[in-house]
Amino acid sequence: TWAFVILGNSYDITLGQWRHNTNSLLSAQEVWFAVFMTVFVLIPWLTLREVTAEVEIPPPNVAILRFDRGMKQGLLGRISRTSVMDYHAFGIISAGPKASNNYMICGIQGDFTESLVVNLSKTVWTRELKFAGVGHASAIFKGGIHGCTGTGIGAAMSTCIQSPDWFIIRIGSYQEKTFGSTIAGLVRKYIEPERTILWDPKKRGGRPDTVQLLKGTWTSFGAEVIFIASNTQGNAEMAQGCRSAGLHAFGTLWDF
Repeated sequence: TWAFVILGNSYDITLGQWRHNTNSLLSAQEVWFAVFMTVFVLIPWLTLREVTAEVEIPPPNVAILRFDRGMKQGLLGRISRTSVMDYHAFGIISAGPKASNNYMICGIQGDFTESLVVNLSKTVWTRELKFAGVGHASAIFKGGIHGCTGTGIGAAMSTCIQSPDWFIIRIGSYQEKTFGSTIAGLVRKYIEPERTILWDPKKRGGRPDTVQLLKGTWTSFGAEVIFIASNTQGNAEMAQGCRSAGLHAFGTLWDF
């Protein structure tokens, strides 16, 4: 990019000759675009750190990572076993910026997450500059609903923990057995029962009509928006159903 920008602005096509003054180069907007692009690319890498992480394994298909210091709601973090490659993003769970810990729920779905369970390590690499997830936009709404399935609760919990104006609906197997006492304890401690629906299909005889469940909660809770954290099928089902019902819903993009 830099070679293209410098060479492109150092040669005058009309006159067919090279420019030797720096003013023409510094006055080109392409140069400043390249400068800002370079800065924005470098900033995350300059905040790269190897940090201590405690791994908790409630069942064999989930790993709970605990880190020091609290975080704002709606953030995602990238972690890796190495410093330069194979980074994976997970939702950050925290009770607030002043909390002593934050957590990540990592579902065992590939080689990387499987290695967290098989080869336990006390440290991982992460970028201290976190990036915003869908939940970070919750601040622009008066209140809403986080609908999630499975480990999607990791992207939803912080918003509902840190704001009393958000309702959480999770559809999935028994929470404490799936995620262990740490995550279940955070839900019980910070999210009141009147702001929580934990739907266990095994106990309730099957999955609910998610759109009707969201619609009923929308009305009773007075929500303005619904955020969805699910897999491809669940995201499409809830997002399209909410759209048909006239509910404002946002979910993960799966078309990249």
